[in-house]
Amino acid sequence: MAKPAGALDGIRVLDFTGVVAGPFGTRLMADLGAEVVKVEPPVGDLLRGAPPRHGGKSPYFGQINCGKKSIAVDLKKPQAVELILQLVKKTDVVMQNYRPGVMAGFGLAYDDLRKHKEDIIYCSISGYGQHGPSSHRPAFAPIIHAASGYDLAILSYQDDLDKPLNGANATADYLAASLAMGAISAALLKREKTGQGDEIDIAMTEVIQNILAYEIQELQFKAERQRPNYGPVQTKDGYIIVNPISPNNFKDLAHAVGHPEWLDEFPLNTRDRLKNWTKLMSALEQWTLQYSSMEAEKIIRDGGCPVSRYRDVWDSMHDPQVDAREGVVEINDGAGSFLIPNTPVRLMNSEARPKPFVPTLGGDNADVLQRWLGLNQTELTELSKSGVLFEGKK
Repeated sequence: MAKPAGALDGIRVLDFTGVVAGPFGTRLMADLGAEVVKVEPPVGDLLRGAPPRHGGKSPYFGQINCGKKSIAVDLKKPQAVELILQLVKKTDVVMQNYRPGVMAGFGLAYDDLRKHKEDIIYCSISGYGQHGPSSHRPAFAPIIHAASGYDLAILSYQDDLDKPLNGANATADYLAASLAMGAISAALLKREKTGQGDEIDIAMTEVIQNILAYEIQELQFKAERQRPNYGPVQTKDGYIIVNPISPNNFKDLAHAVGHPEWLDEFPLNTRDRLKNWTKLMSALEQWTLQYSSMEAEKIIRDGGCPVSRYRDVWDSMHDPQVDAREGVVEINDGAGSFLIPNTPVRLMNSEARPKPFVPTLGGDNADVLQRWLGLNQTELTELSKSGVLFEGKK
């Protein structure tokens, strides 16, 4: 049987993004079959030098950029910009996450490109959006987590801390990239219906504010907080988390651990819900301290209540459920093979999978420019000699 096509087969993307916010979105498009060409400066994406390292390369970069092609150009040269404008005529989507104004400075803003491709779909990701008094501020995910209220919202659930948690996660980046990919897909559908392109403006602050729905509404409608803290319950060798949120969940928990009297002692459907929740978790911990995390998890899970032990990422990636869904795949960046999670975008009747290769810096200059623009080897050599094109080490 022929291999099914990816949902985005035939779609061409010029990817001017770097680090995480942007590259993950275009990688998801590559997972679904789009031809994604990463347009990098001569020094390459900053993430190419990020730890950890193997064989002189960054598997962190590889996980977020696998399946793409790479061309490396110096956009400070007018000839390079002209080359990009020629490529734009052959593409469907442009995504960029430079600080607002940078692409316009190159002559590659949306209004510039639509003169060459009227139905282009142009997506920008930035910290604060493309206009407004804060739009030109530089920002990475940790800055957005602080600026959006996210960090203090997390702090409000900590009982024993008086300052925001340390961290190096890129939540804002990954969410913004994912929503950008969704918006691009919607714009592609609109173009199919109307023939019109679109400009997409994704602000990471707005992305994060949209996941703080409870906190935002609680600030507007003052009331005793009825949302309990979902936190760790200690066992003999670690911790589990239990969420008896619904009446049936609570009933399943109480019966699973052999304490049906808790239903009357700690009712969760009264004004004292939070006080009773705290008492319930304390009583539960006296029970869990008799068991290992795996034992407690199994007893409670078999009883029907939502539960999980706290696991590290490696343990999580090697769970039987992950194996059943082919949740881990192997790719190779030229320095060797390594594991990454399978794509989270699963289409059951279309190809949806990370491609197993990682582009080298400028490694696809010849392939892309020959196929898209019909340039010959003499022209490519001249572009390299003039400093328009660059190519890193294989």
